[in-house]
Amino acid sequence: MDNVATSPEPEIQNNCSSEEDLFNALAIQIQSKFDIAKDYSQRPLTQDRIICNVDLLLFEVNAEAYRPIFVVIGPLRLFKYIIEKIEMQKRIYLALFLQREETKASLNQFFKLIKDSADRIHGCYDQTHCRSWDFGSHSIKQGIEVKDGRSESFIEMILVDACFIIELFLRVYNDELHRGETDFIFNTRWKMHDIRRDLFLAHNQLPLFILKDIYELAFGGNPAYPSLLHLTCHFFSPYYNQNKSIEDIMQPNQCNDEYRAKLEGAKHFTDLLRTLQIPHSFEEKCCSKEKSLCSKLCIQWIKLKVLLLFDMIRSRLLPSSKKPADESLEAGKYLYSAALLRDAGVKFRASTSRCLLDIEFDKKTGELKIPSLKVDKSTESFFRNLMAWEQRYYWHDTSICDYLFLMEYLMKSTEDVELLIQRRIIINQLSSSATLVTLFNNFCEHIPPVEKNRYSDIFRELNAYSAVRHHSWIATLKLQHFSTLWRGVATIAAAFLLVLTFIQTICSLISLKQ
Repeated sequence: MDNVATSPEPEIQNNCSSEEDLFNALAIQIQSKFDIAKDYSQRPLTQDRIICNVDLLLFEVNAEAYRPIFVVIGPLRLFKYIIEKIEMQKRIYLALFLQREETKASLNQFFKLIKDSADRIHGCYDQTHCRSWDFGSHSIKQGIEVKDGRSESFIEMILVDACFIIELFLRVYNDELHRGETDFIFNTRWKMHDIRRDLFLAHNQLPLFILKDIYELAFGGNPAYPSLLHLTCHFFSPYYNQNKSIEDIMQPNQCNDEYRAKLEGAKHFTDLLRTLQIPHSFEEKCCSKEKSLCSKLCIQWIKLKVLLLFDMIRSRLLPSSKKPADESLEAGKYLYSAALLRDAGVKFRASTSRCLLDIEFDKKTGELKIPSLKVDKSTESFFRNLMAWEQRYYWHDTSICDYLFLMEYLMKSTEDVELLIQRRIIINQLSSSATLVTLFNNFCEHIPPVEKNRYSDIFRELNAYSAVRHHSWIATLKLQHFSTLWRGVATIAAAFLLVLTFIQTICSLISLKQ
């Protein structure tokens, strides 16, 4: 049998062609990623991009805090689970909204309104993933590619979501509207609490301007309908934290105009709720007209001179060589926990102010007044979404983050939490005090502290007050000997007996000398 040598050339050619195909496939894959990046880079970040994905580091701390439970709004994100009943309820609310006798516009007019604003709406989002509900198959389709706002699916989704929100707000405002009806939303009380939570999530938003335009087109000029701002504030009233009622703020007068303008300028519901937490001095805006600008300037000038005089006296009396033990305490960058401050003589009081951020410290009395905060299952989502929005848009004014930094410092242990609960500063509706410690100590993870925050002066004053020794001596005396009525009586009785014993001893010594 002759040995036949096989040629290796076909095998080499096959190897070459397979490697070439592999490289081509890899090149196509890389090019597709470049195309996506190029498409994304053509939409640079601007101040108009008001609905963005939460920073990944913040999202990973607790992703559930940013995910809706029932209602998915807008095109920003894809979700694993979307409840079919709520999508059906959206269409029912859209039909009911259009059937209202007071509605001045038709479906075509609303569709045209959104189409004319579609590019502006689309530009508000970091990403756009359109979704639609198939009535035939009872299935929800997600991930529909939307490159601009002119897509019919995009316009339909915005119309359905916007009209659902407006109809929902109207039904909550006029409670009688949903009585006697079979309504998926109102058939249980707890469901509204979760829906309200879903509608303030940073990922789950519509731009407020399109809601205003739709509402104005439907009910503009009708005195029977309150403003959309009034409806929105009423809907989110559990999160309304100002010292004036919503009804008072909606009254057209000089006292409220500036604050109402701030609310009207909100970008979306998350932004509106942040504004509702920031303290606003309505009284200062309502100064009587008799007070001229000159008198105000004189008062400010006198205050400034008095402060400068006090600073000069203090600098003369305090030796220049005396330096604080910890510079971070003097600079207002750190604060002791609640229990340590109490031991140092600080007295905690629940403030009468409804505004959470309205925290005050009285240096004369040593009282730290903090408004009461109710902590329930939605508290984490509420603060995390406000913080995420604040970090994205209000990085120069981080009032919400500053508040949570302060609360984090105060609550380092269960003893601290129990002290604040006893003082009615914290109303705990969670499982335990340890849960609150974990919650508040995780809020500011991956959020850098600013050089000077809203409460830096209070930090500095508290640390200075704690450094005075006789404050801690008095506090220790009260805690150990006068913490209860019977302990106080026993202490006084013991002191009285001690005095009597001392007098008896003196009398005995005098009688011995005689």
